[in-house]
Amino acid sequence: MEGEILGCKCDNSLPRSFGNWPWLFQMHGSKKITCSFFDPINNSLEERILPEFLRGKVCLGCYGEWILLADELTRECFFLSIISFSKIYIPSFPESPDFFHSVVSITSPPNTSDCIVVLVCSEKTSLLVCSPGRKRWRKVPLKYFNRNTGSLRGPSIIYNERLFAMATISVTLVIDVAPLISGCVKMTVINDLKPCPRTYSWYTYLVECAGDLFLVLVHSYGCGQLITYIEVRRLELSCNEIHWRRVQDIGDHAFFLAGRCGRSLPANKAWGAQPNCIYVPVNYSDGVRLYKFCLDDQVLNFTFLQENNGGLDRLQWSFPTKNDSCRMQTVEEDMFNSSDVVRSKETDSTVIGKEDENEVVTLRKWDELPIELVELLFPRLSLVDCLRLPSVCKGWSKASSVIQKGRVWPWLMYLPNLKYQSCKFFDPLSCKEYTLKSDVAVVARDHLALRFSKDGWVIITEGNNRVFILNPFSAQVINLPPLPSKNYFFDGISFISQPTSPDFIIYGFFFQKYGEFVEISTWCPGEEEWTVLEFQPSIPFFPSSNNPVLFQGEFYCLGRKGELGVFNPELETWNVLCKPGPVYLTEPCYGDEYCHLLEFNGGLISVFRSDDTKRPMRVFKLNHSEMVWEKLEHLANMTLFVDRRNSIAILSPEKKYANRIYVPRFEGGMDPMKGMFYSMEDNRYHLSTRRVAEPLTCVWIEPHLHLQN
Repeated sequence: MEGEILGCKCDNSLPRSFGNWPWLFQMHGSKKITCSFFDPINNSLEERILPEFLRGKVCLGCYGEWILLADELTRECFFLSIISFSKIYIPSFPESPDFFHSVVSITSPPNTSDCIVVLVCSEKTSLLVCSPGRKRWRKVPLKYFNRNTGSLRGPSIIYNERLFAMATISVTLVIDVAPLISGCVKMTVINDLKPCPRTYSWYTYLVECAGDLFLVLVHSYGCGQLITYIEVRRLELSCNEIHWRRVQDIGDHAFFLAGRCGRSLPANKAWGAQPNCIYVPVNYSDGVRLYKFCLDDQVLNFTFLQENNGGLDRLQWSFPTKNDSCRMQTVEEDMFNSSDVVRSKETDSTVIGKEDENEVVTLRKWDELPIELVELLFPRLSLVDCLRLPSVCKGWSKASSVIQKGRVWPWLMYLPNLKYQSCKFFDPLSCKEYTLKSDVAVVARDHLALRFSKDGWVIITEGNNRVFILNPFSAQVINLPPLPSKNYFFDGISFISQPTSPDFIIYGFFFQKYGEFVEISTWCPGEEEWTVLEFQPSIPFFPSSNNPVLFQGEFYCLGRKGELGVFNPELETWNVLCKPGPVYLTEPCYGDEYCHLLEFNGGLISVFRSDDTKRPMRVFKLNHSEMVWEKLEHLANMTLFVDRRNSIAILSPEKKYANRIYVPRFEGGMDPMKGMFYSMEDNRYHLSTRRVAEPLTCVWIEPHLHLQN
């Protein structure tokens, strides 16, 4: 039987390459009679019509060759072998539809006599337990829960004969499985997780890998669930104490996450998976994205799997089984390095044609080139190449004003894995990446976030209460006192003067309780603690995720609707301006857009951009005489650089770079790397591939380099 469904050619056979490498699949229950198959290597979507006995079913989990299926109408449940197609029945689900979104864990394959099945349903305070052959589920209440301790969160796994289940945002329940069959509960509680700075939500996955148990926390914020940070922790046993210990890598394995389940596999080249990476699909407004997070360089890559026409409901990973090994094929590129671009192979030698073999060519030395001609090269070179050029030969070292003549524009700075003790920089105009050794990571024990940059300096926060300032080019570090509380964070941060100047002052802005309370913390050299100014304005201010801008002696803060709040550092006053009016008539959902405020040609402009690259950016210029936002259609000879918090406006070094807005993304797995930008000329994003990479913690910085003799 063949057919045409949603524009996809359908039949009832498996995709040809299914089983050769990890695939994602989705059974739609009663919504569709098809199963969707996503090939992450070829970036394709295929629909297949299901056999009659599989229609109306949803998949609740994969366990080697077995998948657990449940019928949405009859609630019938059974394990199905994808090799022999044999069935093993378990009791039908309860009537509540919530159980179709449960996480089901098993102690052993369902065709073994000692198999125990444990069902964990989110928002419930009890477990359901059974084994194949039993007629009904046993309900096991957990006395841990009460009005203050919440309920189960969903993610769970059976490891070393114990069930690990996530409860509240920081609690893991550890329950012996064997006694559950008789209704007994023997439980331990792990309560050592703390939220990441500025995390509004997180979702967790439990993964068993090479005999160890890992907890993956994906931090996000806003309505769009924008990923802000991914961390990995390993279960540690010491002195009869169980706790989660943060780790920097997962070795030669890769984690595959989907729904509320996770699985680990050795990173096999034949599967196209990279070691020390985490793969997870995420649903956004522009469709389903398959993310790859590399723990080595802390860069988040993603490719689009499909348009937004079904979401991630019940999406599962399928992996090659032992029976598939005979037809494994080697994949030369991994899931995020393959491309439609055909690259030519370079030879080791260069062929130079000669019209006359008897012609004598006289070669002159480089240092014989007049120094005046050498200096003409500088305006056409990047800053780093300007530094390298004088070292070509002794004669070129006499070139004057090397730094001043080189083209200087912002680089994207980001931090790879702390163990590498280095900073990385991406130059979007010359399409080059640089690495600088740095000792800043040596003492870091918690998550580092790059918050603000100015004049070659970067403000960095570590965890929830440490702040320091780094100049990555001179290796200078200035440590600041701890923040006022253990769980403190800033909505925006900035400073006045150079950090090495006696006039230096740093300002941190913190908005509490939906903008009804404002705290502005200040610090200057010589002080042992922060000074905190508190305000309770009559007009609430809902801040955007953007740093304040120092303009005409005052700090301007941009609200989510486009309103402005102003702090006067000399008078120590805070005011929410009645004008300009908001860009949005209703309060936008937090995280739906990035909002940026910049000083631009002697005035202020605001930029609103969505994480959905199909939606155009909106740029407004503040009319100071009438105090209204006016839409800006063109940036003239200016270029903007915006990241999640920081933003820089510069005079374009060349005409071809003008009228662009660069974002903190580049082509994933491409050489050379190409930066992603939004053109105000045609009002769209420009990137030559659908495979996108973005460092999770990054900031645009204007490089301040110097020559060393």
